[in-house]
Amino acid sequence: MRNGMAQALRIILAAGAAAILAGCGGGDSDERSAVERLTAGSRIAPEEFAVLPQKPLQLPEDLTALPPPLPGTVSRTDLTPNADAVAALSGTPQRGAVVASDNALLAAAATGASANIRQVVAAEDLEYRRNNQPRLLYRLFGTATETSIYDGQALNPDLEQRRLRALGVQVPAAPPRN
Repeated sequence: MRNGMAQALRIILAAGAAAILAGCGGGDSDERSAVERLTAGSRIAPEEFAVLPQKPLQLPEDLTALPPPLPGTVSRTDLTPNADAVAALSGTPQRGAVVASDNALLAAAATGASANIRQVVAAEDLEYRRNNQPRLLYRLFGTATETSIYDGQALNPDLEQRRLRALGVQVPAAPPRN
């Protein structure tokens, strides 16, 4: 009986040692952890876009009034790209109703475009392309580019900035004059 237990104990220890040694195997470089890759001097860098930054943690004013955690609710540290974009563009973190100063802009935007604007623009573009075909060699070899077709319509930012400054328009994002 004692001999059988000793033999079973040896088998268990051998199986455990084999499992531990199997866990120490090298494997492919993709199977190694990020820490192993960085410490081993591997040339495979971790994927920096796989890690999403979170908002900083915030300590609430009153710790006794914390709501109980519920599955599926939004955390304060979760990313909210739409709300963050509104805050960046409007300057206010939470924008509710339309501000009175925006009414004229919204009215012009709502009435300024017709429902078939895409078809109108496509027809106007086709007419422009017919009237302003590129040079003969471009047409013969089929190498006409958008730049060669619409070259006269491109906006020169330096000239436009000078024009706006001459009119007295403040351009805060532009670098100061030399």
